[in-house]
Amino acid sequence: MKYSALQKGCVRVRSVLQKGEMLIGSTCLAVMLVMMLLNIFFRYILSKPIYYSDELNNYLFIWMSFLSAAYVMGNDGHVRVTAFVSLLSKRSQLWVKVVMDLIMVVVFFQYIAPSLRMLGRLKLSNMMRIPLKYVYVIMPIVFLLMCIHILVNVIEEFTRLALLKQEAAQANGGA
Repeated sequence: MKYSALQKGCVRVRSVLQKGEMLIGSTCLAVMLVMMLLNIFFRYILSKPIYYSDELNNYLFIWMSFLSAAYVMGNDGHVRVTAFVSLLSKRSQLWVKVVMDLIMVVVFFQYIAPSLRMLGRLKLSNMMRIPLKYVYVIMPIVFLLMCIHILVNVIEEFTRLALLKQEAAQANGGA
């Protein structure tokens, strides 16, 4: 079948992106946990708190949250209301999903340029004194990742549409 190479490529792209998202997100979570535990120890046992602990954990949480959103987008797992769409035929449901996915790609793509411009206007963080552009650079990165994930999903949806059309043709031809 002519779609098999394309499907394999989609699976490969999704797998590589999600492994990276999971690795970086898990690392953020692990560092947050270690930082919190260290701060508890330093604050209550040694009476010398780590002054930048909360700020660092906030920034790591931002990265983890955005990467989680991209990861879930790769699994096509975001919440959606399906009350009316579920009443449609399988083929119509796929077309609605394709249209909605393409709308999301346009919206997320539109966020990339403004978020890149925003990075140039950010100052230093309060406690750690690091440029905030390093904290918020995750925004345009994740918007791009989500666009890629959605486009992979759209390719797979078109493949499913083609399979549905093929099955319908076989069912009509066999009857």
